[in-house]
Amino acid sequence: MVINIRLTSRQIAESDDPLGRDWYGYDPDATPEQLWAHNRGDWYLDAGRIASERWAALTYQGRVVLVAELNDPAHELLAGNTGRPKKALIGRVLAAGDTIHVALIGTQVKYAPHSRTAILYGPDPEAADAADLDLPEAWDQPDARGQGLQMDTEVRRAIENAAQDRLMSYYQDRGWTVTDTRQNCPYDAIAVRDAERIYLEAKGTQSSGDSVIVTRNEVDHARQHPGLCVIGVWSGIRFINGMVDPEAGDFRVLAFDPDDRHLRPRDFDWMLPGGAS
Repeated sequence: MVINIRLTSRQIAESDDPLGRDWYGYDPDATPEQLWAHNRGDWYLDAGRIASERWAALTYQGRVVLVAELNDPAHELLAGNTGRPKKALIGRVLAAGDTIHVALIGTQVKYAPHSRTAILYGPDPEAADAADLDLPEAWDQPDARGQGLQMDTEVRRAIENAAQDRLMSYYQDRGWTVTDTRQNCPYDAIAVRDAERIYLEAKGTQSSGDSVIVTRNEVDHARQHPGLCVIGVWSGIRFINGMVDPEAGDFRVLAFDPDDRHLRPRDFDWMLPGGAS
């Protein structure tokens, strides 16, 4: 199961905060690591129940905004509590593209109406992922029409980095100044030329690339910035001696203006305009 933790908007912490925080809650400008550090405690958590949990998700306004892997079953018992003890979770933030991150980020978490509880236990994302992987095109592979999940961490990282580098080079070669933002933002890079500014999203896949996986945050950002978002899709990626073959596949640069006609919930599969339907 996953521990879902509901966040308020950013609040000023008390001067005697047990974690030494100056704020807690959701801050859209915080990095994932900052968001986790400021919200991993202090919570009333049953020691027996959380000992076997592997995942935690921070939610804001009903949707998952951060996913972490828990790595200490005892977690951290906070000092200074009176009465029922509080704990802080110990874990690491999962990077975008991690299988569990893909399964959970942006998904909706429904709390009971008028409930004030911050903790809600959800289904095991690995079990949910296993069910999804029975679907056609669930794996990212050469004979699939659309991008699927890549379970090999090293292969996934190589594909992501290759697609990102190719898209950034595409714009740099055309006179744009490109900044890598993939770690902290719902887009992979920003390109600036004179007074122009656009947001870049990179996708790489071994499939034919009729569709690619996009997250809810990526879709929301593109909808909030119409006409300013571009997606670069490198499909048909192949490996030679463990390295991405720069000559293989097709690379397309498209306007990223997703509408409901081209989205299929997963997070979403975005059907490339002009592709097979």
